[in-house]
Amino acid sequence: MGLEELLTQSVAAEGQPRSLFWSRADGRLHAQYYRAGALVTFDPHIHAEYNIVISLDGAVETTQMGATEIVSSGEAMMGSHPGVLHSSRYLVGGTGSCEAVSLTFAPEVLQELAGDRDGTGRLQDLYFGRIQSSVIAAAAREIVGELQRPELAHDAVMEALATRILVDALRKWPRRGVERVEADRSPRLPRRDYVRACEFMRWCKKDAFRLERLCRYLGTSEERFTRLFRATTSSSPASFYNAMLLEQGRELLRDGQTSIKEVGYELGFKTPSHFVVAFRRQYGLTPLEYRTTHLEAAGVSEIDGSRTRFPLA
Repeated sequence: MGLEELLTQSVAAEGQPRSLFWSRADGRLHAQYYRAGALVTFDPHIHAEYNIVISLDGAVETTQMGATEIVSSGEAMMGSHPGVLHSSRYLVGGTGSCEAVSLTFAPEVLQELAGDRDGTGRLQDLYFGRIQSSVIAAAAREIVGELQRPELAHDAVMEALATRILVDALRKWPRRGVERVEADRSPRLPRRDYVRACEFMRWCKKDAFRLERLCRYLGTSEERFTRLFRATTSSSPASFYNAMLLEQGRELLRDGQTSIKEVGYELGFKTPSHFVVAFRRQYGLTPLEYRTTHLEAAGVSEIDGSRTRFPLA
């Protein structure tokens, strides 16, 4: 079984976020169907592309340039712009699942559709706010169906649907929500590779994580991935992975149902002491100190291994 097949099966089995991707042959246009069964956060990062997010179910939140926007079913927003630091969250404030379609496209694609208004390529448009369009929502759902069940002329159909969404979005975007700024053309990790890398890291246990394995999954070299990943996140892949892994540890510690030893083994640490050392280095507290502090703040006391609720003084 190949690595990608193993990852796909593991993600599906463990209920983790799941993505389906399509890319145009020139790599300048991508479509993604994303489904999350729990809150998923992407910490601040930067891409060299635009990204339109269309919510099909559940709320999606993005923050950039000091502004936060949330879209719900049937709405669309520009989730990221080239060179702009942003963060996002899926399934904000809800239960069940969150489904969204994202279209990621290079600035050149936008210029092909809308033209280069200043004729130099030195400026770019930023699109703020959100729009609602039956055309966009219908095309997004067709994209999901095509990604789930590719048929004859798959690439042609996907490109036509993606173009329909882009054109309708550009036509309907309110002019008051468009701002022109200096363009940032610095190389970054493509959004598709960033999302797939994050999914790999969420799935992979500590004792199994290898940069070489991740890069083989993405089909890129370690040197290129590390350079572009740092430009995108201001972090090395190893540091980013460890922070993500230990955040999963915090979530497990907060529920109070799993022993600290079991949490360490669940994350893939070889020994409980390795988990304790890594956790303290990241958060300044041992796992036990963190759990005790959290339970006290929540009004929960652990006495003789049992969990007893009590009012805080």
